[in-house]
Amino acid sequence: MGDSAERRDYAAAELPVSPETAAAHTAAVDAFAQPGAWWSGADRLAIVEETRAAAACSPCAEAPAGAPQATAAGHAAGSEDDAGALPPAAVAAIHGIRNHSGQLQRRWFDNLIDMGLPREAYVEVASLVASAVVVDSFALGVGLASPPLPAAAPGAPSFAASADVAHAGAWLPIAREGRANILRALGLVPSAERLFFDAFAPSYFMRPESSFALETPQVELVAARVSAVHECFY
Repeated sequence: MGDSAERRDYAAAELPVSPETAAAHTAAVDAFAQPGAWWSGADRLAIVEETRAAAACSPCAEAPAGAPQATAAGHAAGSEDDAGALPPAAVAAIHGIRNHSGQLQRRWFDNLIDMGLPREAYVEVASLVASAVVVDSFALGVGLASPPLPAAAPGAPSFAASADVAHAGAWLPIAREGRANILRALGLVPSAERLFFDAFAPSYFMRPESSFALETPQVELVAARVSAVHECFY
């Protein structure tokens, strides 16, 4: 990936972009192309591409409200809107997370596992989808197109997972320790956890050195409103 080209893109934004955010999002896009814990670099790029395509998915748009199971079944069977490079369970997971996050139920998740998607693979998919949405939504917000994706790096997945997890009432094991469940949710796959929070943290008050034009209460108000609109459980 051309780092200098990416920096020029952020420099051309309609709103000022902090160097920290530009660097974090550039690093995230580079990381998309690297082998992960459960998916190869090519797989991870396909997940990001499917995430971008899902925004205009007609089966998702036409699904009855509150029925992500129907769209999961449809994507499991395959549709003309699917890219076709990923297992059906992964495609169903991507479209569910991207388009129906406020409506997902435990049986939706269990169906994915029954379709053959390992829990660790699901965690990495969730991290990639969420990270891609962070990067692409930010670019849209500052007047830029989604950043181009680099070529896939060679190499095999590490299949690394954490044993320091606990069953705490979630759909899958989460990190045993942590200040809040949202910080523990991706703990089964530490590299997936790092990917998301490294991309997300500069956009929110999660670091002591964070500095924004908005005050903390204003940021929380915007975050609460966005969460409500998207029916975010947390």
